[in-house]
Amino acid sequence: MYSHINPYATWTNTSLKRAVPGTPSVHGALPFAGDPNASNVVTFYFTAFNPTILNCTVVGRNTHPYFRITTDPSMPGYTAVKNLDGKIVALVEWKDRPLAEIRNAFSKKRVSDWLALSPDASHRVMKVDSQPYIWAPKNRTICLYPAGTPTPELLARILRRDDGIVSLELTSTAVASGLLETCVLATVLLQCGRRID
Repeated sequence: MYSHINPYATWTNTSLKRAVPGTPSVHGALPFAGDPNASNVVTFYFTAFNPTILNCTVVGRNTHPYFRITTDPSMPGYTAVKNLDGKIVALVEWKDRPLAEIRNAFSKKRVSDWLALSPDASHRVMKVDSQPYIWAPKNRTICLYPAGTPTPELLARILRRDDGIVSLELTSTAVASGLLETCVLATVLLQCGRRID
C-alpha cells in the first residue's frame, strides 16, 4: 500500500502535540466546543470494500445505502461517487497529481489544491464555496472544523475501526451546510492510501 505517502495514515498521538491554527488544542490551550450531542450526529459507514474503499458502499441508519464508490476496471483511472440513482456526484481522476470534482460544488481541480496539506503536514485545509475548513487528527480520528473561528465547532469525524470499516460522522450543521458529498469524497481520498498530493 501507499500509506507511507498519506500523512493521515501515519499520524499517532505523539504527532498531535503540534498546534493547528484555527482548531482546538489537544492540550486545552484554546477553547474547544465539546463533542456534538449524539442526537445531532448522522453516521455513515463505508463498507463492503472490494478490495479497498475505492470500491465500496456507503450506508447510513439501518444499513440503508446512500452512495456507491466505484473504480470501474474498464476505466481504472477514475473513481466515482454515485448516488442511489446511479448518478455521479463526485469524480476523482487518478493522475500523477490527482484531480477531483463535485457536481454543484466545484469543477475539476487538483486534490492537492482542494485538500491542501499544511507546510508542517499537521492538517489539511479544504475549501468549499470559498469557506475554509480544517481536517486535523485527534486521537484515532480525523476531524473537520471551520477555519478561523475562536471556538471551532466539530462538524465531521472520520474513523477507521479495528475491523477495517470506515465511519463518517456528520453533525446536522454540516449536513445543512451542504457538506455531505464533500465529506464523503474527502473520506475516500483521506482513507484510500494513494498519493493525493
